[in-house]
Amino acid sequence: MIGAANAEIREQINEELEEHFDSPKVIFNLENVTRMDSSGLGTLVSVNVTVSRKGGRTALVNAGAHIRNLLILGRLMSVFENYNSEEEGILALTSEES
Repeated sequence: MIGAANAEIREQINEELEEHFDSPKVIFNLENVTRMDSSGLGTLVSVNVTVSRKGGRTALVNAGAHIRNLLILGRLMSVFENYNSEEEGILALTSEES
């Protein structure tokens, strides 16, 4: 998630959020993300804000050490729900206790 690709990703996500307006649940599987810059972090935060305003939830799964360190340095770790696997994230976001 580096540079110009983020604008395209953000646009795709916003289109999806328009289709699924009521209480959206978004999971970012970061398993194959090895690098991220500030615009990538900005995309995650922007989507999280949009989803939260609509009463939804955002989770990150499979974040590697580099991504986790960026989140910690940016003081963003507590902004997102974090899970070790996609299955764990799906279960958490779809549970009735949420």
